[in-house]
Amino acid sequence: MLVAANEDGYSRIEGLPLPADGVADHFVFSPDRSRVAFGFSTATEPHQVWVHDFGSGEARKLTDLGTVDAGVEPELYRVESFDGEPIPVFLFLPEGEGPFPVVVTVHGGPESQWRPWYSSGFGALTQYLVARGYAVAAPNVRGSTGYGKRFEHLDDVEKRLDSVEDLAALHAWLSARPEVDGSRAVVYGRSYGGYMVLAALAFQPELWAAGIEFVGISNLRTFLENTSVWRRAAREREYGPLSDPELLERLSPWSRLDAIRAPLFIEHGRNDPRVPVSESEAIHRELVRRGVRCELVIYEDEGHLVEKLANRVDVFDRAVAFLDEVVGSVELAPIR
Repeated sequence: MLVAANEDGYSRIEGLPLPADGVADHFVFSPDRSRVAFGFSTATEPHQVWVHDFGSGEARKLTDLGTVDAGVEPELYRVESFDGEPIPVFLFLPEGEGPFPVVVTVHGGPESQWRPWYSSGFGALTQYLVARGYAVAAPNVRGSTGYGKRFEHLDDVEKRLDSVEDLAALHAWLSARPEVDGSRAVVYGRSYGGYMVLAALAFQPELWAAGIEFVGISNLRTFLENTSVWRRAAREREYGPLSDPELLERLSPWSRLDAIRAPLFIEHGRNDPRVPVSESEAIHRELVRRGVRCELVIYEDEGHLVEKLANRVDVFDRAVAFLDEVVGSVELAPIR
């Protein structure tokens, strides 16, 4: 038996030393229980397959997918929010003195957790941004998993906007750091993280210089009406019931479209079964009508995730080029 702990996002395995600070998962014992195979990733290295031999105590890597050249490991901090709640945040800083523009990246879920691993989504884009001269802050706002049930339920239903207030506290903390230029703070997220992007721009328009959102929710009521039936009941327990349209309206960025003034980049897959593409089409149409700069990219052959490599490279290039233009060009670093 192995006992695995999630300690501030990092994996700690009783009796099994890991190669570095990172995330280990998918453990499989050999038939004689003398060895265990597992996946392991860090902030700069994608998931690799490792095997640990209990007899010798040695571990070896079976795959070689490479690492990110000049990749940056984050530092973990805790930021006090409006009510004193400590919010964990991982901060990546590029080389140089700064002050750097900063991208605050918010995970989806909301029952999820940003962890220090290199995924095809957040991890890849994080290192891409850092290589281009952006600081990246990855918070686990209230409602995240990994910190106990109390913390996970601090954003339920009528407390939804408390998690958005966590972003305001994070903005103030970042702005006070000499390495960070708070006037060029960008918020990024996908799925529920996309909702957080739109909510930040709508409820805190004075703070954010731009937004990047993928497959985000702009209107909680229309999202619940149009999402897959199997998903609706679970989401109502998190966001509020369709029987209370006034609550859903109050919590939705759609209700404060007139406040959004920051440039916004949106991505969506035409075949998304979770967040209908109409959520992005509607907010893009309205923001353009109001004269707010808003760019929408729809991939006809994608769903909730950007799975195809060519599309992923395309959308990352487009999104970062958008940021370079709206928050100030940076010296480009080669991408490897």
